[in-house]
Amino acid sequence: MLQSMTGYGRAEHTHAGNKAVVETRAVNHRYLDIALRMSRSLYGLEKKIRDEVSSCAARGKIDVSIQLECAGERDFSLRLHAEQAARIAGLLRELQSASGCTSAIDMGSLLAFKDMLFEQQEPGADSDENWAVIRPALLGALQAMRDMQAAEGRATAADMRTRLAAVQACVAKIETAAPELLRQRQETLREKIKALCEGIIVDEGRVMQEVALLADRSDITEELVRLASHIRQFEQWLEADGAIGRKLDFLMQEMNREINTIGSKIADGAVALQVVEVKNELEKIREQIQNIM
Repeated sequence: MLQSMTGYGRAEHTHAGNKAVVETRAVNHRYLDIALRMSRSLYGLEKKIRDEVSSCAARGKIDVSIQLECAGERDFSLRLHAEQAARIAGLLRELQSASGCTSAIDMGSLLAFKDMLFEQQEPGADSDENWAVIRPALLGALQAMRDMQAAEGRATAADMRTRLAAVQACVAKIETAAPELLRQRQETLREKIKALCEGIIVDEGRVMQEVALLADRSDITEELVRLASHIRQFEQWLEADGAIGRKLDFLMQEMNREINTIGSKIADGAVALQVVEVKNELEKIREQIQNIM
């Protein structure tokens, strides 16, 4: 079934006294783009996390936030980069000399660069133990996100079917009017040729042949057949599983091409109105496709 690229999921899991809270947010994107937010102590699990996310999404920008609360007290310590501190202090003194600033360089000046001076060190954590608590929460959040995407996909598919029905109604009116418009075109061309050849003996068979050739340029039978085929294929793909957004986008381009050709071949006000209506509905469908996985 159709799957939207927009979704949100949240899940928690507790294991051996440790608790993981995972949130996933997805929006439309041309390719699959996964962004992770988690503590450094979990960086060793990045590949596993990305593999789980990739297994349930083909496209979209997906933000994954992971919070791990461990049981008991954990000893977090700070490590000072002494060499970096000395280098920054030296650069500040150079800046003071070059600028002529008389303000003293104190501890407050150095602490402005605290992110470069200190590194928070976390005690070694068991990667398997962390994964045991994170994975269920991650899978739960991803499933909640997919459920939301599926619900939005169903609503989008219903809207597309309604618009496709409107397109088919307009195309049916064009198809009904086409034979009479073609006959009128042939008659108009015949009258024009007779007027141009007035007083000249011409081969009537040759005239009819030229009229048929000229009128053939206004025949939209092939375009109508291809358009109907594209619509049937579009409806079938709406029921398909997997990532079909790009396939639908391709069909939409082809449908636009056919209706544009029909509009250029038939210079009739009523048909032109139907062509505009079709193009309007196709554009609305195309906008919906941009959010389909």
